[in-house]
This record gives sequence, C-alpha cells and structure tokens, in this order.
Amino acid sequence: MTKILIISTNNETFSNISAILNASGIENALYTRMDDDEIFDFIKENNFGAVILDDEIETYSVIAKKIKNNENNIFTALLYDAKTFGSKDEDLSGFIDVFIQKPVNKNILIPTINSYLKIKKSMDKFREDNKELNKSLYQLDVLYNTSSKLSGNLDKEKLYEIMFETLEKTLSFDLASALIFPQAYENTENKLFVHSLKKPDAALLEVLKERIISCAKETNPDNDFSKVSTEEFIKPSYEHQTYDIKLLNSDKLTAPIKVKDRVFGALSIYRNKPFTKEDVVCFQSIIHQIASALRAVILYDEIKNANVELKKLERIKSEFVSIVSHELRTPLTPINLSLDFLASEDINPNAKKTVDLAKKNVTRLTGMIEDLLDLSRIETGKFSFEYKKYNIKTSLDLIQKTFEGQAKEKNINFKIIINEPLPDIYADSKRIDQILTNIANNAMKFTPNGGNITISANVCSAEDINRKNLIDPVEPLKGKYVHISIKDTGLGIKNENIHKIFNKFSQIENSLTRNAGGIGLGLTITKNFIDAHFGSIWVESEENKGSDFNVILPVFSDARAFDIDLNAAKKTYETTFLLTLKTNRDILDFVENLKKENIIKPVRNSKEVYFAQNGEFIYKIYLPNLQKSACDFITSRIEDFIKESNYKDCGIVLERALFRKTTELLA
Repeated sequence: MTKILIISTNNETFSNISAILNASGIENALYTRMDDDEIFDFIKENNFGAVILDDEIETYSVIAKKIKNNENNIFTALLYDAKTFGSKDEDLSGFIDVFIQKPVNKNILIPTINSYLKIKKSMDKFREDNKELNKSLYQLDVLYNTSSKLSGNLDKEKLYEIMFETLEKTLSFDLASALIFPQAYENTENKLFVHSLKKPDAALLEVLKERIISCAKETNPDNDFSKVSTEEFIKPSYEHQTYDIKLLNSDKLTAPIKVKDRVFGALSIYRNKPFTKEDVVCFQSIIHQIASALRAVILYDEIKNANVELKKLERIKSEFVSIVSHELRTPLTPINLSLDFLASEDINPNAKKTVDLAKKNVTRLTGMIEDLLDLSRIETGKFSFEYKKYNIKTSLDLIQKTFEGQAKEKNINFKIIINEPLPDIYADSKRIDQILTNIANNAMKFTPNGGNITISANVCSAEDINRKNLIDPVEPLKGKYVHISIKDTGLGIKNENIHKIFNKFSQIENSLTRNAGGIGLGLTITKNFIDAHFGSIWVESEENKGSDFNVILPVFSDARAFDIDLNAAKKTYETTFLLTLKTNRDILDFVENLKKENIIKPVRNSKEVYFAQNGEFIYKIYLPNLQKSACDFITSRIEDFIKESNYKDCGIVLERALFRKTTELLA
C-alpha cells in the first residue's frame, strides 16, 4: 500500500483529509516543517509514494519542483483555494500531477487518489520491467562481445581473464573462484583463481577451496586434488579491506566448466544481492562459452604437443635411416671393387654371369641407399643445392646417352624432341639430372617391350598451364617456364592413385610394380627437388595406356634466381631478413649511395638483386643470421636518408623471411 504525505501547516485541513483517507484505508502522515531538504529526506526515509501539498504554504511550488527533480516517480497533488490560487502567477506544469479544490470533496478526493495510485503502481512495474530489460540487453551485449573476444583465442591465461571480466560486468559478483584442472600434457597442479572485490582472509580462502573441490569431485572424482595452487586478484581500491567467513552467507552460483562429458574445472560466484533467474541464465551462458573456448585451446595444445612429439619421432627415424644407410653403404664399396676385380679376370662364362648379376644388384642396392640418404637430408634440412644459370639441354643429352642402351635391350622406341632453343634456368644441374633420371627410369621400368618413350621440351607461360592438375605446388605460377614431358606407353595409373605415387615408400600394387622392384622413394625425392627450384609437376595417365609426366621449371631471371636463393637460405639459416626497396624511378644510384654511406652492409652469404617489374624499380637484399635489432637500425637509417634525398616515394619493407613476419615502413 502506498503511503501519502500531507504537507500543511493547517491542522484543520490535515484532519479533514486524513479522516477521508483513513476511512478509505489509505495510510497517511503530516509534515509541518518547511525546510526543503528536510522534506525530501523525510519522504525518502519513509518511502512515501504520493505527496499532497497545501497552497497555504508559501514555498509549495519550490517543494513540488524539488520533489519532481529528485524523485520522478512520486505523485504530487495540490490543494488549492479557488479564490486566491489564480492570482499566483506560477507555472507548475510537469511538477503537479493533479489539482484538488478546497473544501475537499470525499467523492472527488478518493477516486482521484486511487486513480493515481493505480497509475503509479503500473508505472513502478513498468520501470522495474524496463530496468530488468535494460539489464538483460546489457548482459546480452557483454556476452556477444565476449564471444568475439573468445573467437580465435588460443591463450588460456587470456581466456581466464576474459571469463572473470565478463562475470564482473554481467553479474557484479563480490567474489568469484574457479578451480581449473591440469591436462594430461601439462606438468602442473590444480589451480584455484580467486577474483574478489576485497581481500579474503585465510579462513575464508580455506573454506572456498574446500567447497569448490567438493563440487569438482562430483564431476571429476578421479582427479588428484591433494595439490592446489592459488592465485588471487583483488581490486586495488579495496586491497586494504577484507572479507571474512560471513561472505559465505551471500547468494551463490556454482557450476562445473564442461563440454559434453569432458570437465575442465568448476566455478563459484558470491554476491550479497540475490541472483535473479536472468542472472542464472547469464551465468550458464558464460560457463558454456568459456568451456567451449577452453576445449578449443586444450585441443589446440594437445595437437601442438602431439606434433612436437611426431616431429621428434620423425627426426629420430630420419637419423636412424641416415645412420643405417651409411653403415650399409660402407661395405658395398669393397664388395663392388672385389666384383670389378673378378670381372677383369679370365673366368668361365657362368661365373662371369654370376659376377655381372652381383654387380647389377650392388648397383641397385647402392641406388636405394642413396635414395634413403637423399630423403634423410631433405627431411632434416641438410640438403644443399648449388644453383647456377644453366641450360637443361645438357641434362636431356645425358638422359639420351643413359637410357638408349636399355631401350635397345627392351626394343623400346626411345626419343627426345626439342623443336626450339631452350632458355636458361636457375638450377642445380645434378638435381635436374636426378629429376629426369628418376622419371625416365620409371617410364623404362613400366613400359613393356616394343613400347614407346618420348621426351619433349618447350617453353610455356603460366597462363597455358591447367593449375588444377598440379601436384601440391609450392607457389603460384607466374612468368615463363621450361616444360619437359616424359611420355610412355606403359602400365598407366588410375586417376585416384596419381597423388599417392609421390608419397614416401609408395608403390601402386600390381604384378608389374612388384617385378620392377624399388622402395618407392624416387618420385618423393623428385617432387622435393622440383619444389626447391620453384617448379611444379603433374601427371596425365590412363590405366593400361601409358603416362605423361610433366615438369615445369621457371625460366631464368634475376628476380627468380633471387627468390630461389632466398628459399634455400630460409632452410639454412635460423634468421633471414629480407630488405626490399621500391620506387617508380631508377633506384640503382640511390642504392649505391646507401652502400657508400655504409647504411647497407651486405654480410657473409648475403645476396642482392635489382630489377624492374610492373613499372617499378625494385632492389632486394637478404641478410642471413642478422639480428632484428640490426635490421631495424638499417631500416631507420634508410628512412632518414630518404627524407634527405629526392626519393620521397620510396617504400621500405623489412621481412623476416623464415617466419613470414612482415613490417611495412612507408616513407
């Protein structure tokens, strides 16, 4: 029931109105002191919902305005005398809700008061609902922003920080505690996070720990809770104040942090103000968001740790293969020398056949061991390339001489077709020989007697190549390429098996491959060598009709040679920095001036290039094993030099080539 305050100095007026209100069951009181501040304090202390002012009070308009300005949900009525009220020139619009003429009529006063009390009740409910709605909207907004913050976050410490920040914003807790379990891959103990407005004393901390462990045991009974470390976060402005055990009498929300059947911890929050149903829903939403994000972080960490272990095992395996291969190769040398000695002696034909067969198998075994060693060097990053400007026709001539004898033995029509002069490439000639030999050797093995093998070479552009056919290219195609095709009429390969033949130790199972032998490393090594030259490979094949292996290698240019060298450097050095200068004017003189001023100092094994591309003049230099601080210093010196020169449009890019971390510094 709303209480009504009557402000008047006329006892008769009060008695009349009070009697009418009392008869209708409306609680009321009189106020006669006229101090404005005291009136307002009295209204607040006694929780009056309506005020009746007597116009005999000189300051009634001031009081009415003060009430409305400070408490808009209090209804005000004015008792006025019609004879005198009109003479008072006072604008009370917005401050007086209803005017009641003296003498007061019971049949007018009570319906008027009741009507306004109903309106007030509706307004109060509306304000309360609106307040709850605003709170819900605020909570939803915070939850949405939290979802954005959690998206892509893989830092557990940051995740916990977001969790407590969100709880504080949405639920305004006094104290929150979260017990987080260690994962299998973590060599840590259970951790209790306590975020509190004031510092909890030792007794409170101990009980909090016991309670949350008790909650956690219900969902994770197998966990060892004997060791729990605690981290406290207290608001700086309240750090000298404390909470004691009485805080536990506050309202509390507790829930496990889990997704499906996987439990990551437990969370409890305490608040003096009772939690609403909306608060409970909000709390559950936060728990769900955090649990999902924590699950993603833990899965990421598990995958990362598993990858570390896999890399370790891969390295051990590669080292083992390397050691075994070396040990196998060591006795082969004297065996081969002994067979050469026997072959040079005058022995009977049967013995000679045996020696030749032994030599053939020693050569075959030596080739397998060399493949294993090559693969081991590639996987451990110890394979070095000696790039130079080179024409692939030299390698094609070698292939012609190497395989023409085998082709005659199998009555295979073996030919090489070059219809145009081939441009130079930037390559390690030995590795190009190995690429072509491996592919040609497969063609020879899988082509039956009387078949055909044709090797052709020409120049093509990136636009001429169907990129969908490429086998895992290392970079996008650009510019011109030397294209080599090795086509046979052999066994052929099913379309679904084409990618498999480039996997380690892979052979497509059938009688012919088993007869041909080998350990399935030739094409794996070939693909790695092609990648190291920024080339690509693809295969066109039809089962029982033959295969066409296509290799493309970029035509030589200063820029392409630099890119290939840089790619090799990234595998050789721990840190490799690439400095690039670009401008729309000739930059060579500018670079020479930078060198004269000792701003750019090429270090050992540096490489640099100067070329024009798409209307820009470009200078690049890579600086192996140079500290980032040194590169930053060089960059700042170049910036200063640009400001003093005519090259105001020069752009500087410093790139840590190994990790692809780029900082752009534009003058």
